Amino acid sequence: PRGRDGRPPRPRPDRAAWPRVRDSLADGIRASATPHRDDRLFPGDIEQFSTGALNIAHGAAGVLYALDVTGAGRRPEHERWLLERALRREQRARIGFYDGLHGVAYVLEHLGYREEARRVLDRCMGERWQRLGTDLHGGLAGVGLNLLHFAGRTGDDALRDTALDVARTVAERLGTETDVPELSGGPHPKAGLMHGSSGPALLFLRCYEATGDDTFLDLAATALRQDLRRCVLRDDGALHVNEGWRSLPYLAEGGAGVAVVLDLYRAHRDDERFRTAASGLLLSSSSQFYVQSGLFNGRAGILAHLTAVSPVRPTSDDPLVAAQIDALSWHAMEYQGHLAFPGEQLLRLSMDLATGSAGVLLALGSALHTGPARLPFL
Repeated sequence: PRGRDGRPPRPRPDRAAWPRVRDSLADGIRASATPHRDDRLFPGDIEQFSTGALNIAHGAAGVLYALDVTGAGRRPEHERWLLERALRREQRARIGFYDGLHGVAYVLEHLGYREEARRVLDRCMGERWQRLGTDLHGGLAGVGLNLLHFAGRTGDDALRDTALDVARTVAERLGTETDVPELSGGPHPKAGLMHGSSGPALLFLRCYEATGDDTFLDLAATALRQDLRRCVLRDDGALHVNEGWRSLPYLAEGGAGVAVVLDLYRAHRDDERFRTAASGLLLSSSSQFYVQSGLFNGRAGILAHLTAVSPVRPTSDDPLVAAQIDALSWHAMEYQGHLAFPGEQLLRLSMDLATGSAGVLLALGSALHTGPARLPFL
Protein backbone atom coordinates (compact mmCIF):
# COMPACT_ATOMS: atom_id res chain seq x y z
CA PRO A 1 0.00 0.00 0.00
CA ARG A 2 1.17 3.49 -0.89
CA GLY A 3 0.13 6.95 0.17
CA ARG A 4 -1.23 9.65 -2.10
CA ASP A 5 2.30 10.82 -2.88
CA GLY A 6 3.20 7.36 -4.17
CA ARG A 7 5.39 6.59 -1.15
CA PRO A 8 4.76 3.98 1.56
CA PRO A 9 2.50 5.18 4.40
CA ARG A 10 4.14 6.43 7.57
CA PRO A 11 3.17 5.34 11.10
CA ARG A 12 0.49 7.51 12.66
CA PRO A 13 -1.54 7.20 15.89
CA ASP A 14 -4.63 6.63 13.77
CA ARG A 15 -6.41 3.30 14.10
CA ALA A 16 -8.17 3.83 10.78
CA ALA A 17 -4.79 4.17 9.02
CA TRP A 18 -3.25 1.21 10.85
CA PRO A 19 -4.21 -1.52 8.30
CA ARG A 20 -2.37 0.32 5.49
CA VAL A 21 0.74 0.80 7.60
CA ARG A 22 0.64 -2.81 8.80
CA ASP A 23 0.15 -4.18 5.30
CA SER A 24 3.00 -2.10 3.89
CA LEU A 25 5.35 -3.32 6.61
CA ALA A 26 4.20 -6.91 6.09
CA ASP A 27 4.59 -6.65 2.32
CA GLY A 28 8.14 -5.40 2.75
CA ILE A 29 8.99 -8.26 5.09
CA ARG A 30 7.54 -10.84 2.71
CA ALA A 31 9.21 -9.26 -0.32
CA SER A 32 12.55 -9.81 1.41
CA ALA A 33 11.96 -13.51 2.09
CA THR A 34 14.35 -16.06 0.57
CA PRO A 35 12.76 -19.49 1.09
CA HIS A 36 15.26 -20.96 -1.40
CA ARG A 37 18.06 -20.28 1.09
CA ASP A 38 18.78 -22.77 3.84
CA ASP A 39 20.67 -20.45 6.15
CA ARG A 40 17.93 -17.87 6.75
CA LEU A 41 14.41 -16.98 5.64
CA PHE A 42 14.38 -13.23 6.31
CA PRO A 43 17.28 -10.77 6.31
CA GLY A 44 17.98 -9.60 9.81
CA ASP A 45 20.76 -8.85 12.22
CA ILE A 46 24.07 -10.61 11.64
CA GLU A 47 23.47 -12.30 15.01
CA GLN A 48 21.20 -14.80 13.25
CA PHE A 49 24.28 -16.45 11.74
CA SER A 50 25.63 -17.25 15.21
CA THR A 51 22.40 -18.08 17.07
CA GLY A 52 20.61 -19.64 14.10
CA ALA A 53 17.96 -18.37 11.71
CA LEU A 54 14.98 -20.10 13.33
CA ASN A 55 14.63 -18.27 16.63
CA ILE A 56 12.36 -15.51 17.90
CA ALA A 57 14.88 -12.71 18.34
CA HIS A 58 16.64 -12.78 14.97
CA GLY A 59 15.08 -15.63 13.00
CA ALA A 60 11.98 -16.74 11.16
CA ALA A 61 9.92 -17.61 14.25
CA GLY A 62 9.87 -14.04 15.54
CA VAL A 63 8.91 -12.60 12.17
CA LEU A 64 6.06 -15.09 11.65
CA TYR A 65 4.82 -14.45 15.19
CA ALA A 66 4.73 -10.66 14.67
CA LEU A 67 2.92 -10.98 11.36
CA ASP A 68 0.26 -13.26 12.84
CA VAL A 69 -0.51 -11.43 16.10
CA THR A 70 -0.86 -8.09 14.29
CA GLY A 71 -3.36 -9.51 11.80
CA ALA A 72 -0.98 -9.26 8.83
CA GLY A 73 -1.73 -12.78 7.64
CA ARG A 74 0.22 -15.99 7.08
CA ARG A 75 2.20 -17.61 4.28
CA PRO A 76 2.19 -21.44 4.28
CA GLU A 77 5.49 -21.63 2.39
CA HIS A 78 7.23 -19.58 5.09
CA GLU A 79 5.77 -21.70 7.85
CA ARG A 80 6.93 -24.85 6.02
CA TRP A 81 10.45 -23.39 5.88
CA LEU A 82 10.44 -23.04 9.67
CA LEU A 83 8.76 -26.39 10.31
CA GLU A 84 11.14 -28.39 8.14
CA ARG A 85 14.24 -26.95 9.77
CA ALA A 86 12.92 -27.03 13.33
CA LEU A 87 12.24 -30.76 13.03
CA ARG A 88 15.67 -31.67 11.68
CA ARG A 89 17.55 -33.58 14.32
CA GLU A 90 20.85 -32.47 12.81
CA GLN A 91 19.83 -28.80 12.97
CA ARG A 92 22.32 -27.02 15.21
CA ALA A 93 20.40 -24.64 17.42
CA ARG A 94 20.38 -23.30 20.94
CA ILE A 95 17.49 -24.23 23.22
CA GLY A 96 16.68 -20.88 24.85
CA PHE A 97 13.46 -18.97 24.35
CA TYR A 98 14.59 -15.95 22.33
CA ASP A 99 17.75 -17.49 20.89
CA GLY A 100 16.68 -21.10 20.35
CA LEU A 101 14.21 -23.95 20.07
CA HIS A 102 12.02 -23.21 23.09
CA GLY A 103 10.89 -20.06 21.30
CA VAL A 104 10.42 -21.95 18.04
CA ALA A 105 8.17 -24.46 19.84
CA TYR A 106 6.15 -21.58 21.29
CA VAL A 107 5.59 -20.00 17.87
CA LEU A 108 4.75 -23.31 16.19
CA GLU A 109 2.14 -23.99 18.87
CA HIS A 110 0.80 -20.46 18.47
CA LEU A 111 0.41 -21.06 14.72
CA GLY A 112 -1.50 -24.29 15.33
CA TYR A 113 1.25 -26.86 14.72
CA ARG A 114 0.71 -28.50 18.09
CA GLU A 115 2.18 -31.93 17.40
CA GLU A 116 5.29 -30.48 15.79
CA ALA A 117 5.65 -27.95 18.60
CA ARG A 118 5.56 -30.72 21.18
CA ARG A 119 8.24 -32.63 19.29
CA VAL A 120 10.50 -29.58 19.36
CA LEU A 121 9.73 -29.04 23.05
CA ASP A 122 10.53 -32.67 23.87
CA ARG A 123 13.85 -32.26 22.08
CA CYS A 124 14.61 -29.26 24.27
CA MET A 125 13.73 -31.24 27.39
CA GLY A 126 16.26 -33.88 26.37
CA GLU A 127 19.03 -31.28 26.53
CA ARG A 128 20.91 -30.33 29.70
CA TRP A 129 18.84 -27.25 30.49
CA GLN A 130 20.36 -26.98 33.97
CA ARG A 131 23.57 -25.61 32.46
CA LEU A 132 21.86 -22.50 31.14
CA GLY A 133 22.04 -19.09 32.79
CA THR A 134 19.03 -17.60 34.53
CA ASP A 135 18.05 -14.96 31.96
CA LEU A 136 14.97 -14.67 29.75
CA HIS A 137 16.74 -14.40 26.39
CA GLY A 138 18.53 -17.74 26.31
CA GLY A 139 18.33 -19.03 29.85
CA LEU A 140 16.18 -20.65 32.49
CA ALA A 141 13.65 -17.83 32.90
CA GLY A 142 12.56 -18.28 29.30
CA VAL A 143 12.58 -22.07 29.61
CA GLY A 144 10.42 -22.00 32.74
CA LEU A 145 7.95 -19.55 31.25
CA ASN A 146 7.61 -21.65 28.11
CA LEU A 147 7.03 -24.83 30.11
CA LEU A 148 4.34 -23.06 32.15
CA HIS A 149 2.75 -21.92 28.90
CA PHE A 150 2.70 -25.42 27.44
CA ALA A 151 1.42 -26.87 30.70
CA GLY A 152 -1.49 -24.46 30.54
CA ARG A 153 -2.18 -25.26 26.89
CA THR A 154 -1.98 -29.04 27.26
CA GLY A 155 -2.96 -29.71 30.87
CA ASP A 156 0.28 -31.69 31.29
CA ASP A 157 1.13 -31.71 35.00
CA ALA A 158 4.63 -33.02 34.30
CA LEU A 159 5.42 -29.87 32.32
CA ARG A 160 4.06 -27.74 35.15
CA ASP A 161 6.18 -29.58 37.70
CA THR A 162 9.28 -29.15 35.56
CA ALA A 163 8.52 -25.45 35.14
CA LEU A 164 8.36 -25.05 38.91
CA ASP A 165 11.62 -27.01 39.25
CA VAL A 166 13.21 -24.57 36.79
CA ALA A 167 11.89 -21.63 38.84
CA ARG A 168 13.34 -23.13 42.03
CA THR A 169 16.71 -23.51 40.31
CA VAL A 170 16.59 -19.85 39.33
CA ALA A 171 15.61 -18.95 42.91
CA GLU A 172 18.61 -20.82 44.29
CA ARG A 173 20.91 -18.74 42.09
CA LEU A 174 19.18 -15.40 42.65
CA GLY A 175 20.81 -14.19 45.85
CA THR A 176 19.85 -10.98 47.62
CA GLU A 177 19.35 -7.46 46.32
CA THR A 178 22.92 -6.47 47.14
CA ASP A 179 24.48 -9.55 45.54
CA VAL A 180 24.56 -7.69 42.22
CA PRO A 181 26.92 -4.76 41.53
CA GLU A 182 25.57 -1.27 40.92
CA LEU A 183 26.66 -1.29 37.27
CA SER A 184 25.30 -3.35 34.39
CA GLY A 185 27.41 -4.90 31.63
CA GLY A 186 31.12 -4.87 30.95
CA PRO A 187 32.70 -7.14 33.57
CA HIS A 188 29.40 -7.30 35.45
CA PRO A 189 26.18 -9.25 34.82
CA LYS A 190 23.69 -7.30 32.75
CA ALA A 191 20.45 -5.83 34.07
CA GLY A 192 17.12 -5.65 32.25
CA LEU A 193 14.39 -7.78 30.77
CA MET A 194 16.36 -10.01 28.40
CA HIS A 195 19.65 -10.56 30.23
CA GLY A 196 19.09 -9.28 33.76
CA SER A 197 16.96 -10.03 36.80
CA SER A 198 13.69 -8.77 35.32
CA GLY A 199 13.42 -11.98 33.28
CA PRO A 200 13.54 -14.18 36.39
CA ALA A 201 11.12 -11.73 38.05
CA LEU A 202 8.67 -12.40 35.22
CA LEU A 203 9.05 -16.16 35.71
CA PHE A 204 8.43 -15.83 39.45
CA LEU A 205 5.33 -13.69 38.80
CA ARG A 206 3.82 -16.28 36.48
CA CYS A 207 4.65 -19.05 38.98
CA TYR A 208 2.89 -17.06 41.69
CA GLU A 209 -0.16 -16.70 39.45
CA ALA A 210 -0.11 -20.44 38.73
CA THR A 211 0.32 -21.56 42.34
CA GLY A 212 -0.77 -18.75 44.66
CA ASP A 213 2.49 -19.27 46.59
CA ASP A 214 3.59 -15.90 48.02
CA THR A 215 7.21 -17.10 48.03
CA PHE A 216 7.32 -16.56 44.29
CA LEU A 217 6.02 -13.01 44.68
CA ASP A 218 8.75 -12.31 47.25
CA LEU A 219 11.34 -13.68 44.83
CA ALA A 220 9.99 -11.45 42.05
CA ALA A 221 10.38 -8.44 44.32
CA THR A 222 13.99 -9.34 45.09
CA ALA A 223 14.78 -9.79 41.40
CA LEU A 224 13.25 -6.43 40.51
CA ARG A 225 15.20 -4.74 43.29
CA GLN A 226 18.38 -6.21 41.83
CA ASP A 227 17.69 -4.50 38.53
CA LEU A 228 16.64 -1.25 40.21
CA ARG A 229 19.93 -1.30 42.12
CA ARG A 230 21.62 -1.12 38.70
CA CYS A 231 19.61 1.91 37.62
CA VAL A 232 20.67 5.54 37.83
CA LEU A 233 18.48 8.60 38.32
CA ARG A 234 19.35 11.21 35.73
CA ASP A 235 19.18 14.95 36.28
CA ASP A 236 15.78 15.15 34.56
CA GLY A 237 14.27 12.53 36.89
CA ALA A 238 14.40 9.68 34.34
CA LEU A 239 15.53 6.27 35.59
CA HIS A 240 17.89 4.34 33.27
CA VAL A 241 19.91 1.16 33.58
CA ASN A 242 23.43 2.29 34.49
CA GLU A 243 26.40 0.96 32.52
CA GLY A 244 28.80 3.50 33.97
CA TRP A 245 29.88 5.03 30.66
CA ARG A 246 26.27 5.33 29.46
CA SER A 247 22.71 4.76 30.69
CA LEU A 248 20.01 2.87 28.79
CA PRO A 249 16.24 3.38 28.58
CA TYR A 250 15.50 0.50 26.18
CA LEU A 251 13.45 -2.70 26.35
CA ALA A 252 16.06 -5.48 26.25
CA GLU A 253 18.82 -4.13 28.50
CA GLY A 254 17.41 -0.81 29.71
CA GLY A 255 14.77 0.73 31.90
CA ALA A 256 11.75 0.04 29.67
CA GLY A 257 12.02 -3.74 30.11
CA VAL A 258 12.35 -3.41 33.88
CA ALA A 259 9.31 -1.11 33.87
CA VAL A 260 7.05 -3.60 32.06
CA VAL A 261 7.72 -6.36 34.61
CA LEU A 262 7.51 -3.87 37.47
CA ASP A 263 4.02 -2.92 36.28
CA LEU A 264 2.96 -6.59 36.22
CA TYR A 265 4.28 -7.02 39.75
CA ARG A 266 2.43 -3.96 41.02
CA ALA A 267 -0.86 -5.47 39.86
CA HIS A 268 -0.40 -7.96 42.74
CA ARG A 269 1.48 -5.96 45.36
CA ASP A 270 2.69 -2.37 45.51
CA ASP A 271 5.18 -0.46 47.58
CA GLU A 272 6.48 3.09 47.58
CA ARG A 273 9.88 2.27 46.10
CA PHE A 274 8.35 0.49 43.12
CA ARG A 275 5.81 3.26 42.62
CA THR A 276 8.56 5.88 42.56
CA ALA A 277 10.69 3.76 40.24
CA ALA A 278 7.78 3.30 37.82
CA SER A 279 7.44 7.08 37.54
CA GLY A 280 11.14 7.50 36.74
CA LEU A 281 11.04 4.67 34.21
CA LEU A 282 7.98 6.19 32.55
CA LEU A 283 9.87 9.47 32.21
CA SER A 284 12.77 7.62 30.58
CA SER A 285 10.32 6.43 27.89
CA SER A 286 9.04 9.95 27.25
CA SER A 287 12.03 11.34 25.36
CA GLN A 288 11.66 12.72 21.85
CA PHE A 289 14.97 11.31 20.61
CA TYR A 290 16.07 7.69 20.30
CA VAL A 291 18.79 6.80 17.82
CA GLN A 292 17.36 3.48 16.63
CA SER A 293 13.90 2.21 15.80
CA GLY A 294 14.18 -1.43 16.90
CA LEU A 295 12.18 -3.32 19.51
CA PHE A 296 15.03 -4.45 21.73
CA ASN A 297 17.27 -1.36 21.59
CA GLY A 298 15.22 1.43 20.09
CA ARG A 299 12.02 3.43 19.85
CA ALA A 300 9.75 0.46 19.15
CA GLY A 301 10.66 -0.99 22.54
CA ILE A 302 9.90 2.34 24.18
CA LEU A 303 6.50 2.25 22.49
CA ALA A 304 5.93 -1.31 23.73
CA HIS A 305 6.61 -0.13 27.29
CA LEU A 306 4.24 2.80 27.02
CA THR A 307 1.39 0.72 25.59
CA ALA A 308 1.87 -1.91 28.29
CA VAL A 309 1.53 0.55 31.17
CA SER A 310 -0.83 3.15 29.66
CA PRO A 311 -4.04 3.79 31.63
CA VAL A 312 -5.68 5.12 28.42
CA ARG A 313 -7.82 2.91 26.17
CA PRO A 314 -7.29 2.73 23.28
CA THR A 315 -3.64 3.28 24.03
CA SER A 316 -3.15 5.17 20.75
CA ASP A 317 -5.10 8.02 22.39
CA ASP A 318 -2.40 8.35 25.05
CA PRO A 319 -0.29 11.42 24.13
CA LEU A 320 2.94 9.65 25.13
CA VAL A 321 2.09 6.67 22.93
CA ALA A 322 0.95 8.90 20.05
CA ALA A 323 4.20 10.88 20.15
CA GLN A 324 6.34 7.75 19.82
CA ILE A 325 4.22 6.39 16.95
CA ASP A 326 4.59 9.68 15.09
CA ALA A 327 8.33 9.75 15.71
CA LEU A 328 8.82 6.29 14.20
CA SER A 329 8.48 8.11 10.87
CA TRP A 330 11.93 9.60 11.51
CA HIS A 331 13.41 6.14 11.02
CA ALA A 332 11.13 4.93 8.19
CA MET A 333 12.69 3.81 4.92
CA GLU A 334 11.50 2.19 1.70
CA TYR A 335 12.17 -1.32 0.46
CA GLN A 336 10.79 -2.36 -2.93
CA GLY A 337 8.07 0.23 -2.53
CA HIS A 338 7.13 -0.89 0.99
CA LEU A 339 7.69 0.50 4.49
CA ALA A 340 10.82 -0.82 6.22
CA PHE A 341 13.17 0.02 9.09
CA PRO A 342 16.93 -0.16 9.67
CA GLY A 343 18.56 -2.55 12.11
CA GLU A 344 21.25 -2.20 14.76
CA GLN A 345 23.56 0.79 14.38
CA LEU A 346 21.51 1.82 11.30
CA LEU A 347 23.94 -0.12 9.11
CA ARG A 348 21.44 -2.11 7.04
CA LEU A 349 17.76 -2.90 6.73
CA SER A 350 16.54 -5.64 9.04
CA MET A 351 13.30 -7.61 9.06
CA ASP A 352 13.75 -9.47 12.36
CA LEU A 353 11.87 -9.03 15.62
CA ALA A 354 14.70 -7.79 17.84
CA THR A 355 16.16 -5.15 15.55
CA GLY A 356 14.03 -4.57 12.47
CA SER A 357 10.68 -4.24 10.77
CA ALA A 358 8.98 -7.17 12.51
CA GLY A 359 9.68 -5.60 15.90
CA VAL A 360 8.36 -2.23 14.79
CA LEU A 361 5.27 -4.01 13.45
CA LEU A 362 4.68 -5.73 16.80
CA ALA A 363 5.13 -2.49 18.76
CA LEU A 364 2.73 -0.60 16.50
CA GLY A 365 0.28 -3.48 16.80
CA SER A 366 0.42 -3.25 20.59
CA ALA A 367 -1.02 0.27 20.31
CA LEU A 368 -3.19 0.07 17.21
CA HIS A 369 -4.34 -3.50 16.58
CA THR A 370 -7.77 -4.64 17.78
CA GLY A 371 -6.38 -7.86 19.25
CA PRO A 372 -3.54 -8.43 21.72
CA ALA A 373 -0.09 -7.92 20.20
CA ARG A 374 2.62 -8.39 22.79
CA LEU A 375 5.86 -10.21 23.31
CA PRO A 376 5.22 -13.68 24.77
CA PHE A 377 4.43 -13.83 28.52
CA LEU A 378 3.85 -10.06 28.74
